[in-house]
Order: sequence, then C-alpha cells, then structure tokens
Amino acid sequence: MQYPEILAPAGDKEQLRASVLAGADAVYLGASGFNARRRAGNFTDEELKEAVAFCHERNVKVYVTVNILISDGELDALAALARLLNDADVDGVILQDLAAAAVFRQCCPKLRLHASTQMTIHNAAGMRALRSLGFVRAVPARELELGELRTLAGAAGLEVESFVHGALCMSVSGCCYISSMLGGRSGNRGLCAQACRLNFNARGREYALSLKDLSYVDRIGELSASGVCSLKIEGRMKRPEYAAAAVDACVRARAGEPYDRQTLQNVFSRSGFTDGYLDGRRDLSMFGYRRYEDVTAANEKVFAPLRELYRREKPRVSLSAVLTVGASETSLTVSDGTHTVTAKGGGGLVPQSAGTGEENAYKNIAKTGGTPYYIEKKDFSTENPDGLYLPASGLNALRRDALEALSALRREPAPGAFRPFSYPLPERAHHNRGFCLRFARAEQLFDCGGERVFLPIAEILKNPGLAARLGPRLCAEASALVFAKDEPRFERSLEALRELGVRTVWADNVGQVLLLREKGFDVFGGFGLNIFNSVALNEYRKLGVREAALSFELSAADIRNIRTDLPTAAVVYGRLPLMKYRVCPLQGETGCGSCPGRGVLTDRKGASFPLACEGRKYTVMYNSVPLDVLNRDFSFVDHRILYFTDESAAECERILRCARAGKTAAQKHTAGLYYREVF
Repeated sequence: MQYPEILAPAGDKEQLRASVLAGADAVYLGASGFNARRRAGNFTDEELKEAVAFCHERNVKVYVTVNILISDGELDALAALARLLNDADVDGVILQDLAAAAVFRQCCPKLRLHASTQMTIHNAAGMRALRSLGFVRAVPARELELGELRTLAGAAGLEVESFVHGALCMSVSGCCYISSMLGGRSGNRGLCAQACRLNFNARGREYALSLKDLSYVDRIGELSASGVCSLKIEGRMKRPEYAAAAVDACVRARAGEPYDRQTLQNVFSRSGFTDGYLDGRRDLSMFGYRRYEDVTAANEKVFAPLRELYRREKPRVSLSAVLTVGASETSLTVSDGTHTVTAKGGGGLVPQSAGTGEENAYKNIAKTGGTPYYIEKKDFSTENPDGLYLPASGLNALRRDALEALSALRREPAPGAFRPFSYPLPERAHHNRGFCLRFARAEQLFDCGGERVFLPIAEILKNPGLAARLGPRLCAEASALVFAKDEPRFERSLEALRELGVRTVWADNVGQVLLLREKGFDVFGGFGLNIFNSVALNEYRKLGVREAALSFELSAADIRNIRTDLPTAAVVYGRLPLMKYRVCPLQGETGCGSCPGRGVLTDRKGASFPLACEGRKYTVMYNSVPLDVLNRDFSFVDHRILYFTDESAAECERILRCARAGKTAAQKHTAGLYYREVF
C-alpha cells in the first residue's frame, strides 16, 4: 500500500465494490446499527463478514463505524456487535462514545480504536487524551488548518486521518444538536436530518448554513507531508459512481498524476468545492448549496464512464510462483508472502519442439486476469531434465486451483481472543447541591445567595475581583473549542485563573478534561461531553471529572436511571447551543469587519436563532426559544443548571426566583428532549 492510505466509503454492497475496485486501500462501513449513517444501506451480519473477506482477499482494510452515542439499554447489544466484528476480523472500529471504547477495549483488545470526528478532537491535548484511552488513530475536526493538522500529527504518536473530499457539516462535529432539538432526529445517534441545508437567512443571504463540499485532492502532497496517514472520502449515502470517481482522483493525485476535477464536480457538488479550512480562509466563499445546475450535471453521461472504473478486477496482490514439472506429477506453488499454497496436477509430456516448455508455461501461469493477483516473481523448476511441459489446459487448471486455494486462505478471518463485557457500576448516590448558574457575561451577575456561579474564563480574568467576592462559589467555564494554534494562550489563561484561586472549571471536550487535570483543577464535565450512559460517565470519572452534566439529548427517564456515585447535573433552563461554527455566517464580503459579535439567523418559518461570537474563534447558534422545565421534578440530579445567555441581570434574578418556586419562567419555551422520544 502506498502512503497515505486512501479510505473510501462503503454505504452498501454496491458502493463497497466500487470503492475497492477503483483502488481504495481501505473502506469504512456500518453494521446494521450503532453508526452515524443509520439511513445508509449498511450491512447485515452475514453481509459484513462477506465484505471483510472480499476486502482482505484484495489487501483492503475494513474499518467499522460505531460512531454514535450509546444508551444504557444498548450496552448488551453493543457487546454482541463487538463479538461479531472481532470474529469477522475487521481492522478497526471508529468510535464516539467512551462507553463504546470501554466495550471494545475490554472485549476485543486486538481491535484498533479510531476516534471519530464526532469526538471533536482539535488540539494536542485531545490527542493525548485519546492515547490514554487506548486509541491509535484520530479523525480530527474537519475545521482544522494545515498547520494545526501537523501539530496533531506530532502530538501523541497517534495516526491522523483527514477528510480529503466530501460534504462539510456547518457545525463542528459532535457539537451539533439542531436536528434533534428541532426534529427529534439526533446526529449524535446517526439520524441527522440535515436541517442546516434548509434555507436559513443571515443578513439577507440565503442558505446561510450550507457549506460547499470539501476537496483537498489537489493538496494530498501537503497533507502527506504534514503527517496525515489516511485520506478519508466522505459519502456513504452517495452513489457508487461518486465513490469510484473520488477514489480514482485520489489515487491519481497521490501518484502525482492529473485527475479530472470537472468530472469529480459533476458527479456531486454544492456550488463547487472549497479548501478554505485548510488555508484558514474562512470566508463567504466557503458557502454553497445544491443548485439546479449541480443536479443536472450529475447525469448518465457522467455516470457511465465512471462505472468502467469498477467493472473489472484490477490486480493488486503480488505473488511469487514456482512451477515444477515431473513425469508423474506437476505442481504450482504460489505465495503472497504470508500464505503459501500448492496445486498439483498430472505429469508433463515430451515437448514437440525445443524451448516451448518454460516460455509457454509462464505465459499461461501469468494469465491472472479477473482475479486480484499478479505474478511478480516466478521460477521454473530445474528438476525437469527431459524438458517436459503441460498443455495450456493443464496449466490453466493448476493456476485456477492455486489461486482459489490462496483466496480461501486470505478470506479466512483470524480473530483475536474475545472476552465478555463486564463493567461493575456503583449504586446511584444523591448529593443535592442545588442550582448552578451559568452566565455568559459578568454584567449578568446579581446577588444570588449561596448558589454556584460559572463564568467564562475570559470574563473572570477581565473581572479579577470576582474571585475574592464569590470565593469558592466562583467556577470557570473553559472555551468549548481551543484549536491547536490557540493552546499556548489557553494554557496561560489557566495559569492566571489558578493564581486568582479559582479551582473548578467546566470542560466540554475530552482534551480540556485532560489538560485541566494536568493543571490541577477540579473538572466539572459540561453537557458538551455528550455523556449519554453510565459507563461513559464513569470513564470520564477515571479521566478526572469530579461532577458532570449529562447530555440534554437524554430523556428525563434515562437520566434518572444513570448509575453513578458522581454528582450529576442537568440543564433545566436556558437557550441551548444548537451548533458551533468556525466559519461565521454573519460575516460580510470583507469578513467580520465591525460586527459586534452578536446577531440572528432566521429560518424559513420566521423563527430567529441568536448567534454569539466567542472571541472571533468560533460562533455559537442558540435555540430560538429557551428550554424551561423549572416546574418539573429534577430532584434525581444533584445540580440543576440555569444556563443564561442573553438575559439581563434582572431577568436572570427573576428566573432564579421562578426556579426556586418551581414555576416556569419563559412564556414561550420548550421542554427540549426530556419528555419526547429521540431517534
């Protein structure tokens, strides 16, 4: 295999064949459940085993996506999937949930763990955290610049897999809740409804949340030089012709050959392609949507030639061959370097004319068309003093028998040992510590009695007197996204925070959890950690989390059943963050300009969604109405979070009074996902 690896989608059997025969080095696919493309064709248990055998016969690796959040009730089924993948001898699993990592780490220690882009790995601390959790590869956030990818590739000795072509989510992966909050179909559970592709309006600009497709095919050399080991093509729900076109383009570009970019664009694009993230050029040129001309460009004239890329088998497995011809028996031995087989046939005949034996023999032996093999090294046995030969029919039969026997060996799985999953969980302990008040800005503060107060680190550092005024009640909130180039500045801010005496910090990312523990802080796990089950919560405990907010995509019943003796929390009031962007839809033609850092998006129904810029590093989109379950019983968690965003100090004070009285505070509000089914 050449470096870097070309990793292609396999949403179903037809796309699998297209990706492999077009030249992919590896494919990623989903089983019948537990993957982020649950609406793709995916593979039944038997189909998955056959897919792995098909790929391994051709030196192609198979990575299986298990990249969704897992509920407590699904852990037994997940362990059964782990057994299936272990027995099928897949080459790796792509994971989001720390519970899934715990299952595979315990049950299938031979299997390689790859961190899904849904884990939002975007800095060196995140890479170190992955290493401590047993991962060997990361699929970082798609929003990274080339230099940031280089930093991650050298951070912790882990492999880095980068998207090279395909659709771009508007939100940083793992930070998107718009599909679940607006439609009950969770992207974190594999059923994203692509709400961002609908017509949102920003400052008069339509389709303001739709990005062009990413394409770094022209930049493969730079990605390789930065340390990227695998080039990932997005698109498990697209046509097989799309996969073949993208694979062929990457194969050619990796070899330094020209490729047909126009065909690649015709087969699928949204107003063309972008490489804005790679260059840090995050402007309006990155936005685009599926236009009429994009749809009509993808026609039969484009698709028909692409099918030729995967109509025939291409030889990709090198073999050595030794032919021995004797008077009573002839044998052909072939080897791929690992497996060796010998086929035997009848004895040779006396040649009718001199010199026909060896020459004709290897012409026939080398006719491996229609198979994945080619003969690179051959040897004609010297133990043939009489110049015997076999007729073509005999040689063909020997070759056919030898290659079939070799294929059978190559297709046979070689699974590692499997251990049943066992994860003792503590009984639920209740601490009943009251409300946590999260403020976006220091000017929202009011006299809130003895309640805990969370403020962004930058707000505390701008108002250092708060530390003395509030004492241990003052807690900090770390930025949800700290990209690699900003890590040194972030670490300096933590040092300043520690000097003020602040000891507890809210963390929304696994990398922040590790870094905060390294710096000696007590970690409050935020809902951005997407803790969805008891095992994940206890895995975060092992990483150093002292108390944690559970995912607001969980139902109240599921939260009630979480088993842990760790203090838990749930948001009971506030505008929930629906998306986080590294390219801001509010910017103008010349960039941010004099933008105050706040604005709104309007959807096709006229609802307004507030946007807030976070230090010009990323932008948060909030729900159009606040979550408000203040009148509901949430005594089964230890902390109830009031998540203040754009309210005034007086409004915040009023909402706390309502919370204490058990009354709703917002006339127009939502109960979120706590009391409805989420798919």
